[in-house]
Amino acid sequence: MAGAIDELSAWLDAAVDPFVACDVSEHVRVLNSAAERLLGWKREELIGHPVTRLFPQRLHRYADMSLLRYLLSRRAALGGRPTRVFARRKDGVEVLVELTVGSSGRGAEERIVINFRRLHEVIDTVSEPMEQVLPPEAPRASEGANGDALYRVVVENAPLAIFHFDNTPVITACNERFVRLIGSPKRILVGLNLLSLRDERIMRCVRRTLSGRGSDYEGTYRSVTAGKATPVHIRFAPCFDDAGQVEGGVGIVEDITERRRTEQERDESLARLATLFRTAPIGLGFLDTDLRYVQVNDVLAAINGASPEAHMGRLPHEVLGPAGFEVEKAMQRVLETGEPMEKRETNTADLGAPGEPRCLAGSFYPVRTQDGRVLGIGVMIEDITDRKLADEERGRLYREAQEAIRVRDDFLSIASHELKTPLTPLSLRLATLERKLERGEHVDPATLRHARQHLLRITGLINDLLDASRIEAGRLALHPEATRLDSLVEHVLQAMEVHRGSHTVHFERPHQPLLVRADPYRLEQVIANLVENAFKYSPDGGTIHVELHQRGDVALLSVKDPGIGIPPDQQKLLFDRYFRARNVSSRSYGGLGLGLYISRDIVERHGGRIWVESEVGRGSTFYVALPLLVGATAEPPVEQPDRHVH
Repeated sequence: MAGAIDELSAWLDAAVDPFVACDVSEHVRVLNSAAERLLGWKREELIGHPVTRLFPQRLHRYADMSLLRYLLSRRAALGGRPTRVFARRKDGVEVLVELTVGSSGRGAEERIVINFRRLHEVIDTVSEPMEQVLPPEAPRASEGANGDALYRVVVENAPLAIFHFDNTPVITACNERFVRLIGSPKRILVGLNLLSLRDERIMRCVRRTLSGRGSDYEGTYRSVTAGKATPVHIRFAPCFDDAGQVEGGVGIVEDITERRRTEQERDESLARLATLFRTAPIGLGFLDTDLRYVQVNDVLAAINGASPEAHMGRLPHEVLGPAGFEVEKAMQRVLETGEPMEKRETNTADLGAPGEPRCLAGSFYPVRTQDGRVLGIGVMIEDITDRKLADEERGRLYREAQEAIRVRDDFLSIASHELKTPLTPLSLRLATLERKLERGEHVDPATLRHARQHLLRITGLINDLLDASRIEAGRLALHPEATRLDSLVEHVLQAMEVHRGSHTVHFERPHQPLLVRADPYRLEQVIANLVENAFKYSPDGGTIHVELHQRGDVALLSVKDPGIGIPPDQQKLLFDRYFRARNVSSRSYGGLGLGLYISRDIVERHGGRIWVESEVGRGSTFYVALPLLVGATAEPPVEQPDRHVH
């Protein structure tokens, strides 16, 4: 007997289809290896336990009977055909199977035998019991068969993935494109209960479809079996039978991976553009065809003096005030002509914007779609204040460079003239002396004196050039000592007596000696230069007034001439190196333009100041103020104008 049982057990384990046998109380007594593999239960975990463990809770009772009794009651009606139900694995996963149920014996000896044939796995549980009996045979009508064949051809060759589901709702058919899209084999997809999916939005669309209304789903479908995630758009539509009742639905699936990628690239591009728009160093904006602001960046908002939010939906004159009307006219012309207006310059003061005036360059241009339709006006405003200032600075530097070149050329011309002027008579006089000495004739002392004067003039010019060079290098040496300034002025005037020509020199001496700490040689150079200039720029003669007085704790020397005077705009440049007033001719008035430059440096290094007061055609007065060695306060300090003090 044991051998027969072992033989039966081996036979059952060799069977391909799962097999379970129960007793009259519906407790498991036998199951084969195929059933273990299908259901995930070990034999010892099921034997002796209710067979209801193998089915979802909702199927334990059906039509007021246990599931097995219900199926047994349907044997005659089914005629041996299998019934599709959901079996429950040990891990809780529901498996769509076909069952054939039979029984033998009576009473307590009754045995119920269940043959399983696996169809497809369905994830999670369903909310209601279902029973689907396979049709006894395929349709016989040739017209129906031809229609089904045509339907299958259309579905299989459709450019989109398509699946069909019944009202249970289980997928009953799908095309190959759907299989490739989802990534699971058709044997898994057909039989899948859609209401068991974890995506609540898909289940909502299915329920809506079975209620007779279409719906759309868009999202990323994740296949549990294939582990593939696919962005999809699904259009659900109900299917109706001849009686107008919903018998299922169809899903048309579009792979939107490429669209998602395009949208992502578009979003990234828009994000970059938005960042560029927001952070651009120039003002950017967009207005619609009604000239209302749609978008502005922070720079344009700051230029207009209002926040970006305050621009939205408003016209330019509502933001800028009256100046905005002119802006609107310019924009309207751009809309009407389709031609941009570029680089129109204005400033914030004209726009009524608060704060320091800034120079702006504005451009308006039409914004069009690809088909040429105008969407609105683009605005680009650039703050060109710094550029304008830089241009002005470059212009100033250029003019200064040109002036420096002119001064250099003038200096070279004047210097060559000044050096040649005494050389020519000096050469002639020396030649005369040479001939007289060769012939043994008497030499006139005046000839030697004139030759010496020309030589001294050349020496003076060379000394001026050397002094200017030393000043630039900071190497002009001073040897200060206690010096009577009144005696020094007197000495200089006496020495220059031979140079005064038709001029008269009137010297007004101080009431008492004036002591200064100074380099006598350099101060003599300053005084001589001022007196010599007075002679030179008073070509018609006249009286040169030289005054020396004490004013507070300074000694004030003035040299006044009745000469040609100096234009006001050139008086501040008079003490610059190589400068010569424009109202003098280098041919008529000699000199290198270094005397006053050297004098200013000498005076300032003695702690004093030098300045000029002049009027064209009415002469000039030069002042030199030097600190006294022993100060006195008998008279109040002289007021020295700031305008031409150096």
